[in-house]
Amino acid sequence: MKVLVIYSHSYQETSHAGKVILEVFKAQPDFEVRNIEELYPQCSPIDIALEQERLVAADLIIFHHPIFWFSMPAGLKHYMDEVFQYGFAYGSTGGKLRGKKFIHSYTTGSGAATFAGELGEILPAALKGSAAFCGMDYLKAFPLYGQLALTNPNVPAEAKAHAERIVEYVHSL
Repeated sequence: MKVLVIYSHSYQETSHAGKVILEVFKAQPDFEVRNIEELYPQCSPIDIALEQERLVAADLIIFHHPIFWFSMPAGLKHYMDEVFQYGFAYGSTGGKLRGKKFIHSYTTGSGAATFAGELGEILPAALKGSAAFCGMDYLKAFPLYGQLALTNPNVPAEAKAHAERIVEYVHSL
């Protein structure tokens, strides 16, 4: 199974969890990692045709990002606005992502208790809805809470375990 990871983080140089998660993903021979901020710094023009080609070639798509104000980073939103176009991802001549498997992986600085109840339901909602709108099969969300390195000395170990759980899940499909 060919897996495409779309990673976005506005402050990736300070992301301890993100670095570890990407290392695990990059070590997998069947995973391709696309780091949006490295490929398209400061929301520079996106190679739409190339990104659409990568998405079409994948069997499973993983979006991984931190949660910023109950949503995704600006770079990921920009990527979706540009790449998930009418006629490609949806619409009468779209549907190129229909039937693709989709996993949503995200990290938060605050602990799990912060997101109990309704707040926890909000976090995956936008991407769950977007996947459904494009006809993708939203498999599940993989949240990783409490990843603020200033308060959690276990970030590297927790991030590694998180990524390994996703890899194991993907290989079980």
